Amino acid sequence: MNNAVSLVDFDRMLNGLDRIYSEFARTCGLSDCAYWMLVDTSTAGGSIAVSRLTSEWFYSKQTINSAIKALTARGFATLEFAEGSRKNKVVSLTEEGRRFAKRYAMPAQGAEQRAFDALEPCEQREIMRLIGKFSQVLGEECEAFKRQVAAEDQSENQREGESCDC
Repeated sequence: MNNAVSLVDFDRMLNGLDRIYSEFARTCGLSDCAYWMLVDTSTAGGSIAVSRLTSEWFYSKQTINSAIKALTARGFATLEFAEGSRKNKVVSLTEEGRRFAKRYAMPAQGAEQRAFDALEPCEQREIMRLIGKFSQVLGEECEAFKRQVAAEDQSENQREGESCDC
């Protein structure tokens, strides 16, 4: 008897976890990315460099910038150049944004913290270790897959260029 977990079951579990996080965001009336930008800015004390957001979150720069734009449009944040810079920007929560985060995002974070605290400290370390390992290996596999597809596409394009209309 094989006790291995099927990949489909694992994928479903991850998808279910994504759905829960999306529910938190939707309950706040935000996109997933805007929710996380609000949470991170709030937990960082109300201001955070956009470059930090783009380097620490697994969203494209365009998605993060769109999320910040949505937060500024709702009056929850401002976007300004960092002091002494003409390139680097900082997103800061407005007073309204702080109130919104306190009312919606921080209670959601509290729920997540309680769920994490339900795990024993050794389980917390183990889940972090295992997810980190899985993420690392899957990222490497993804890079290898992209290289393979690019090589196959290049080979296919070369064969098409070699055809003759004789």
